[in-house]
Amino acid sequence: MNDALKKNPLVELIQPEQFLGWTWSVNYEEAVVLTHETLQTAAYGAPNHCFLLATTLDASNADSLDNFAILLRVTSASPLLPSCPAEDTRLTELKSRAAKFLPPEPDVDAFGGLHCRILGTFHLRDGQLRLGSDVESFINTAALAVYRPTARALETVVNYSSPERTTASLAEAQRLGLKGDLPRFPIGTVRYSSTDRLHRGGEAGTAAFKLNAIDFLARRTAVFGMTRTGKSNTVKQLVSVVMRAGVESGLKIGQIIYDLNGEYANANQQDKGSIAEVYPSDTVRYRMIPTAGFEPILNNFFTQIVEGHHTLRGLIELNRVPRSADLDAFLAIDFAEPRREDFENDATFTHHFSRYKRKISAYQAVLARAGFELPDGFKIAFDAGPSIRNKVNPTVDPANGLSAEAAYEWFQLARQIQDELITGNNQNWVEPDMNVLMNLLLQKNDQGAYIPGFRLLQPFKDYHAPNRTTDVCDEIYGHLLTGKIVILDLSVGDPTQRERLSKRIARHILQSSMTVFNSGHVPPNIVLYVEEAHNLIGRNESLTEVWPTIAKEGAKARLATVYATQEVSSIHPNILANTENILCSHLNNENEISELAKYYDFRDFSKSIIRAQDVGFSRAKTLSNPFVIPIQIDKFDPEKEKQFLAAKKTIR
Repeated sequence: MNDALKKNPLVELIQPEQFLGWTWSVNYEEAVVLTHETLQTAAYGAPNHCFLLATTLDASNADSLDNFAILLRVTSASPLLPSCPAEDTRLTELKSRAAKFLPPEPDVDAFGGLHCRILGTFHLRDGQLRLGSDVESFINTAALAVYRPTARALETVVNYSSPERTTASLAEAQRLGLKGDLPRFPIGTVRYSSTDRLHRGGEAGTAAFKLNAIDFLARRTAVFGMTRTGKSNTVKQLVSVVMRAGVESGLKIGQIIYDLNGEYANANQQDKGSIAEVYPSDTVRYRMIPTAGFEPILNNFFTQIVEGHHTLRGLIELNRVPRSADLDAFLAIDFAEPRREDFENDATFTHHFSRYKRKISAYQAVLARAGFELPDGFKIAFDAGPSIRNKVNPTVDPANGLSAEAAYEWFQLARQIQDELITGNNQNWVEPDMNVLMNLLLQKNDQGAYIPGFRLLQPFKDYHAPNRTTDVCDEIYGHLLTGKIVILDLSVGDPTQRERLSKRIARHILQSSMTVFNSGHVPPNIVLYVEEAHNLIGRNESLTEVWPTIAKEGAKARLATVYATQEVSSIHPNILANTENILCSHLNNENEISELAKYYDFRDFSKSIIRAQDVGFSRAKTLSNPFVIPIQIDKFDPEKEKQFLAAKKTIR
């Protein structure tokens, strides 16, 4: 072979030893290939969904440099039924042509046809390998030799990215801040069928499928599959791809995992390693219930007033705490801080702000009385003018800060002379909301009768994080800015509160990144992983809700969404229609298969997806790939990831 042929990328696709037969018929959409069992055995089988190349190219002939190869995918067996004498003659001629590749007196019954879908045409332009998505001219010839690419040739086919797509990806990578070459990482190998005795075994070898990390940043990715068919392993592989891309390029990429089953935060016997174990210095774990090694996902009720009260309201309603007029009044209190712009002058604002501070202080006293642990050194402070102090306790000025016990005593004295606490504008110092709080604090209603009061809040004190100094949403977003992996372990705790807190964190991430974007600055790169996604971005969710909004519009703020579910049909159609990457393993429902079949060329795999239950056997369509690739996802290897990070740190 001359040097020109050796360097020809089109010639490199053709492997003479993988000869399978000839085309019987070809049109714009489909082709039928004549083959024989002996040829199939020599080529390590011809499984359903395998890729074939049909061409007139002769790897030993320099004149074939300006040629093409039609890319086919086998979709079924096909009977070879000549419809006229001419076709009967052509079939006979093809069989005789095949004789030189077969043993003497070959079994004529072993001839058969392979029905194929045309995926495109490989050709050369300016020395570069190109793949058109169709055939340029109608072909009605039996002259095309057919080969089944393996190993390196197959890797070229499944990892093909057009020059335009590659250029666009490089530009996108630079826009997102990735430096150096475009990172691509192997996550699996090509697998056509559940039975892979021939096409992946022995001398046949395997072909690696590589992910382009840029496909997943600021994009939408769906991971579909039944429980225990490899969804979580696939997500772990995606996390590692993003982590590797960040390490390779020096870009900080934050990742946050909504871990509904605790499988990313905690190691288990099945997965042999968790994300937190593999990346210990780069991972921060959160839980609703205090646990060693986890940060509290909850807030400090004494400082995050509105959020704490909102949590209490949800817990009281969920646990069906016996209701009363005082408890209902407590739940209805608005703890939003007054804004100066809402008042006509500073004096009016100051008056209302002082009332707000008194209300907050009474609430803090109730929490302390109910056993909610106070932050270290915390004091309850509020304004009380000289006339009020002289009536209640002239020796104590609450503005200087009171201990919880001192605050209780002060409010107790104030209640005894409540009717005398009239301010200069003829208003009672103990306004209605504060009166409700004092009732709970002192366990007496307006008529002086006993009520449970603060004791109703005692069962919920574990939902309070006394040592938190900042809002948990701000803290998590800060971790993401530094490129950390944040895992929200939502496998424990109250489900209603988990969902509310999850949405609150997601909303904060969206709003913070959009604020950066709208200010003209570059938002950080963040990837959000959502398990059981049908519960968050379901078909019936309004597009104005936080999760649909992130999935639909988050890309502009560099927010990527990876959502995993076994219910394709439950995902909002607007989101599914705009999902750039889809990886699907086994689904057991024809309705779900029918929904998936609407997208790309997944229809070719409908029967295989519902039949094959092999763990990790997936069909992948990514932004860079022009068609679906059947692959076996590699098992997430904690030790391999640790070695990669250790090697990179050594180099740095």
